[in-house]
Amino acid sequence: MNSTTSIKPDAFNFTPTPFNISLKVWLGLVAFLVLVKTVITFFPTTFRSVEQASVFAWPALGIWAILGLIGVWFAHKTGFPSAWDGHLSNKERLWIPIAIGLAYAVFEVAFDLLTGYSRFEIALHHVTKINIDFPASVLIYPGGAVIVEVIYRLFLIPVLLWLISTLLFKGRWQTQIFWGLAILTSCIEPLTQDLEALQLGTVMLSAVLLKGFGLNILQVALFRKYGFLTAILLRIAFYLIWHVVYVH
Repeated sequence: MNSTTSIKPDAFNFTPTPFNISLKVWLGLVAFLVLVKTVITFFPTTFRSVEQASVFAWPALGIWAILGLIGVWFAHKTGFPSAWDGHLSNKERLWIPIAIGLAYAVFEVAFDLLTGYSRFEIALHHVTKINIDFPASVLIYPGGAVIVEVIYRLFLIPVLLWLISTLLFKGRWQTQIFWGLAILTSCIEPLTQDLEALQLGTVMLSAVLLKGFGLNILQVALFRKYGFLTAILLRIAFYLIWHVVYVH
C-alpha cells in the first residue's frame, strides 16, 4: 500500500491550546499597536506630552510586546483563562467588560462635572486641554489601554504569582497571593498618576485615589475570571467615553 494512503484524513488536525489562543490574541494586539504607531507617525504633534509619545516609540513597543508575551505565558502557567476561552460566552468575554467600562466612564464624567477636577489638572500642567484631539484619539487611547495593561497587570501579576506561589510555596496559597498582588498592582496607577490631588486636600486626594484603584481592581478581577482581553476591553470602553467622547 502506498504510504500516503495510510494517513488518516484528520491526521493533521490541530486543536488550539489555551496558550496558543492567547498568543494569537496578544500578537493581534501587538499588530494593532504597530498600526497605531504607523498612523501617528504622520501626526507628530498629536500627543500632549513627551511622556505620552515615548510609550509609543518603536523601542518601547518592542518592550511591551515582549513583556506581554512573557505575561501571557505565565498567565497560562498560573491558571488564568485564555484570552478567548471556549468555555466562556460572548457575554462574559465581551459585553460584561464593555458594560463595566462604559459605566465606570459615566461615573468618572459625573465625578469630574461635580468636582471640576480636570480643570485643576489643566491649570496645573499649563495646557489648554488634557485629551488628545479627535480623530487620533480613537486609535491612540485603545492602544494606550493595551500598553497600560502590560505595565499594571499582564506582566507583573502572572510572573510574580508564579514566582511566589508556584516556585516558592509549591503551589500553595495561590488565591491569597493573587489577591495580595491584585491590591498592590491596583495601587500603581493612582499612586503614580494622582498624588497631585493632595493640593486640593486630603478628601479630594482620597476620592481620586479610590476612583483610580476601583478601575484597576475591576480589571484585575476580570483578568482572573475571564482572561486578559476582558481587562483590556474594559479600559478601552472606559477610554472611549472618558478620553474620546468627553472633551476636557
